Amino acid sequence: MIAGRFELLEHIATGGSGSVFRARDLAQHRLCAAKVMRQSYSGEILRFVREQGVKFDHRHLLTPYGWAAVDDRVVIATRLMAGGNLSAALSDHGAFSAELVAEVLTQLLDGLAHVHAAGWVHRDIKPANVLLEPTGTGVPQLRLADFGIASHADQPRLTESGLVVGTPGFLAPELLRLPVEPAAAQDLYAAGVLAVQLLHPELRGEALSEHCRALQAEGLPAALYGILRGLLDTNPELRHRAAAVAAEQLAPLRNARGYMVASGEPFEVFDHFALPDAEPEPIEQSPAEEPAPSTMVRRAPNSRRRALPWAPLLALLAAVLLGVLSLWLVFGQAGQGAPSQDSVTSSPPTLDDQSMQPPAPKESAGTTGSAPTERESEAVTSTSPTPRELGVELDSTAVEGQACTVLEAGLQVNGADGQTLVCRDGVWRS
Repeated sequence: MIAGRFELLEHIATGGSGSVFRARDLAQHRLCAAKVMRQSYSGEILRFVREQGVKFDHRHLLTPYGWAAVDDRVVIATRLMAGGNLSAALSDHGAFSAELVAEVLTQLLDGLAHVHAAGWVHRDIKPANVLLEPTGTGVPQLRLADFGIASHADQPRLTESGLVVGTPGFLAPELLRLPVEPAAAQDLYAAGVLAVQLLHPELRGEALSEHCRALQAEGLPAALYGILRGLLDTNPELRHRAAAVAAEQLAPLRNARGYMVASGEPFEVFDHFALPDAEPEPIEQSPAEEPAPSTMVRRAPNSRRRALPWAPLLALLAAVLLGVLSLWLVFGQAGQGAPSQDSVTSSPPTLDDQSMQPPAPKESAGTTGSAPTERESEAVTSTSPTPRELGVELDSTAVEGQACTVLEAGLQVNGADGQTLVCRDGVWRS
């Protein structure tokens, strides 16, 4: 826990300007990415001051929304991009297809145009600094991040004069001829190098630079080759021209249904932090975005109430019916004479397992041991309390015409076909 606000959950990466963690922002009740830097190193403090001061509201840019400092550590919080970055995507999928590179380049140049219009220069364009939303096999959505060494024309430089900053292989040719002030054209050159590396992930450092200087069509679509050639030109003005027409020139290569990589496999951006069979963590939208409409789970209008457990209800019902039957046997025929000892001590009738009907009554000399007449059976049914009288509603798999047992006599249930059924004369009737 840092500053009582940011709870670090999982280490994501370590870079030149600190370590990045998946974290929980307790003040805003959301998951976030927290970059942790140490105040004991002046270089990291300068990057912290610069990065937390850069604010953009753009769909292809990722800048901090909050920060905190305590003891020797400072934290910068940004939206959590759970899809990883382009560097990880290259490791997962290998070389990108020309169409996929056109999509990435269009989004990246769109974000850079917003940065440059505000007077900023990023100065560290590379695959590791381009983060992805988890979009599955749909169109990838990227955001340019890490403005720790960005420079603004109207603000003081935070690096030494004459010092070249950036990643080898992505530096514009003019940066090798000191001194050179940061300029937007240098970001555009790095964007062209990034696109080439997506096509050839095996290239690094000087090999990547050499390939960019001698770029050949190599079967690339003419539109993509023309834009790359312009972005990688030694003339900064030609880079600006290429960036200005890139969206229009690359539009025919883009696909709204998703993309394949060079190997022919679908390009998929999955959630790197999702756990199988786990409830997703709530992630709130940033203030600039429209919140997703809320959803409610509604029960279908004609859905039934959940069926109650059968076992305890049947046991209760059987006890009630047997109690009523016993009272009827003892007192119901008082006018016909006292019951014989045999009838009082005889066991209750059992059910035939095959027919589920009561077996034929045994012959007995006493009148109380004989089977009840039809009028007497109706008397038993009429005096037995039904489940609805008890305030119980039962669902059943019974259908009309199906046999029922003596224990179910007078029972009213919701049948399998939705009809209300009552057990009468050993048969379920509607």
